[in-house]
Amino acid sequence: MSTEFPPGPEPQPTLPAQQDPTPQPMQPAQQSQQSQPPAQHQPLPAQHEPQQPAQQQSLPPAQHQQPPLGQQEPRQPQQPQSQPPAARQRERRRPLFARPIAVGLIGVLVGAFLVGVPWLVIGLLGGPSPQPLKLPDTLGGFETTQAAVTKIAKGGTTGKSQIERADKAETENASRISAAYGGAAAVFRSYSDPGLSSGFQVAAVRADSPELLAQYEDTAALGQALPSTELKRIGPVQCLIHNEITPAGQTVDPENSFVMSCQRTGGGLTVQLRNTTTEDAHDPARFAAVVEEAWTALGG
Repeated sequence: MSTEFPPGPEPQPTLPAQQDPTPQPMQPAQQSQQSQPPAQHQPLPAQHEPQQPAQQQSLPPAQHQQPPLGQQEPRQPQQPQSQPPAARQRERRRPLFARPIAVGLIGVLVGAFLVGVPWLVIGLLGGPSPQPLKLPDTLGGFETTQAAVTKIAKGGTTGKSQIERADKAETENASRISAAYGGAAAVFRSYSDPGLSSGFQVAAVRADSPELLAQYEDTAALGQALPSTELKRIGPVQCLIHNEITPAGQTVDPENSFVMSCQRTGGGLTVQLRNTTTEDAHDPARFAAVVEEAWTALGG
């Protein structure tokens, strides 16, 4: 016996599944996407909108980050801190070297230093010295040319002009000698016998001098007994002698020779004698004694 089943329900058309309005727990990835606002309300992505540079916060100099190498920003000068009025007044004062009076004073002091120190060093080292010199009125039995002229002329016009010329020569020669020795003190005087037939000049300077020099002469080749100029020493004094030509092998006559000049130098002092005549000028020892007398009178 067959069993019949009642007719079943008619098949219903298939409908899309409806979402359950009840919220379901989401997975982490889905939850992240779901937490974002709807796409239509989101701003455009960074690649579609130019990014504005963030303003740099004002930080102390030590907290600023250094930019990459080659892109360092120029360092801005720090603003001076607020100072009291007295400090600002001191800053407004001009430097010392910007003041004309101060610069002039410094120039004077520097000039005095540059001039004074060399003179001090020269004096200490025995070089030129400005200490004055004065020769005596008589040397070796001779008096000054002015005194001898005064006695002969007896106040005449001719004697007066000769005295003026002698005074001028002494002043000019002393000045030139001083200049030649770097400003050292110098003196110059002329001496003569009472008849003005024989005389010499004496110069002195507070400085050392080179020794006198007689040039070399080959007397053998020239066939002479003596050189025309000869250097002789009498103690510390040197004298240059002029010799008349005497053929080799012949006797030399002392009367044919005369003293041209003599000198003594050392210890920052030089005394020179120059013969102005050939009268009674054959003995170098006599003139060497005059140099020694002047040396002593000058404190040498």
